[in-house]
Amino acid sequence: MRRFLRKVIWGMALLSMAASCSVDDYESGDGEHSYLVADFSIAHSGQSKQLLNAMTDDGDSLVFDSPLECSWAVTPDSSYRALVYYSREYGAGTRVRGIAAHQVLVLRIPAEQPSEMHADPVTMESAWVSAGARYLNLGLYVKTGKSSGSNAKQTLGVVRDTVVTLDNGTKEHRLRLFHNQNGVPEYYSSRVYATIPTGDIPAGDIVRLEVCTYEGVVVRYFNY
Repeated sequence: MRRFLRKVIWGMALLSMAASCSVDDYESGDGEHSYLVADFSIAHSGQSKQLLNAMTDDGDSLVFDSPLECSWAVTPDSSYRALVYYSREYGAGTRVRGIAAHQVLVLRIPAEQPSEMHADPVTMESAWVSAGARYLNLGLYVKTGKSSGSNAKQTLGVVRDTVVTLDNGTKEHRLRLFHNQNGVPEYYSSRVYATIPTGDIPAGDIVRLEVCTYEGVVVRYFNY
């Protein structure tokens, strides 16, 4: 796999624990699709709301041989941030076998801080800057579960506290990830993918990301 395995508005993005889709014969383990590729991408839907094609963060154009129908893709002729799984069964061209697509939450940096913010913990698995520095991608785990009679939803968001000019003249953008557990039970961990658009951060600047985790506050730095 590639870099992932090669490794909204204030971002009030509702967390969906089943935000994915796949073709009917998708397998795991040692089956036909064991060595598929996974890429963070911008996926595009057609009139039928199905995903027809995608552009990966590395700039590869993908055209699915069969449309992918995803419950979270609800608008025709739209673009979505997604983690797309596919295999190149047709050589090195743009046509690929679409296997599955997971929704990626888009957390936009707001112009102003919201009046209410929460810092409930998450587990931070990974974070990296995409090709072209257009996105800061996050792999997270959140605690979730069901309680009788409750339809509560968790939310994630991001805010920019300030921009600091360092002694060497470099600007540091200080971001914080926010999470509202909102009373959802913490019975088990579920993986969530999120992305922060950072295309407006100038080359040479630094992003400082602060995340509240179950082990304490984690701070990561990213060079642009």
